[in-house]
Amino acid sequence: MSRRVRTGQRKRSNAIYIIPILVIVTGVVGYYIFTQSGTAITGCSLCGTAVPATVLSDLSGVSTNTLNQVGKGSGVTAPVSISGSSLALNGKPEVLYMGAEYCPYCAAERWAIIVALDKFGNFTGIQYMESTATDVFPSTPTYTFVGATYTSSYITFVTVEQADRNDNPLQTATTDETSLLTSYDNCASTGQAGGIPFIDFANSYVVNCGSQYSPAALRVGATATGAAYNWTQIAPELNNASSVFAQSIDGAANSIISAICKVDGNAPSSVCSQSSAQTLSYIRMPPSASSQPLVSDSVLEGQAPSAAASRFAPTRQAAWV
Repeated sequence: MSRRVRTGQRKRSNAIYIIPILVIVTGVVGYYIFTQSGTAITGCSLCGTAVPATVLSDLSGVSTNTLNQVGKGSGVTAPVSISGSSLALNGKPEVLYMGAEYCPYCAAERWAIIVALDKFGNFTGIQYMESTATDVFPSTPTYTFVGATYTSSYITFVTVEQADRNDNPLQTATTDETSLLTSYDNCASTGQAGGIPFIDFANSYVVNCGSQYSPAALRVGATATGAAYNWTQIAPELNNASSVFAQSIDGAANSIISAICKVDGNAPSSVCSQSSAQTLSYIRMPPSASSQPLVSDSVLEGQAPSAAASRFAPTRQAAWV
């Protein structure tokens, strides 16, 4: 047998072992990449990508007529009144939002925040996001404020997304911000404190103890187990006052608009003079010995979110649920 033939046989023999090894190595590397990459874990191909102008227009373009028709909406709770030192930044009332990208309740609340704040200024850099796929209301469609900017002549909007969709640390709250969260996010009904989402309107009103409406409103059948709708299914319906999305998102947005009008001197008048800006229920935080909110001159419509309708802030990891 010639040397050339023997060499060829050796090469083919080696190939018998080399090819399976390469297949195994490639599979291991591919699996690692798949399981470790954020996109693979989240299953959200659009997360972190820019929201197109059409969707942004749907969010900012909810008409005054629609908001007035929606009013308090359905199944929406309102901000509560607090008494604290004035909270301002850059010479304007500060609206502080604290949340996390993984949080399904924060996901629901961001829709209302964007609709409301677009009446007082302009967002740029808004990106797609979903809540985590491994919690209740999995993969709730939403947006992230990370990398976004907001300009307004009336308020200063400050955002802190404390963790990403995979529960990894993202943005760090200041000591003062954490103090506001723990001071004003005390839920008498559950005995819990420091939950997200949390919105502080110049230390006059807060959204605390959960989102203003249930994330179930963004799912088929309005149930926790229903499939999540996507952004392009929800956004166009926000200008339809009779839609479930408008009743929840616009209703929550109206209470945010009302709170802002209360703290910024009712400006602009084109927004704050509308009936939709008069929907805020005047609820005071209860005394420390009390277990119920104190409602002065209005009654909330619909059902409040469940007692578990919030997630503890990442700075209180031991209390996560």
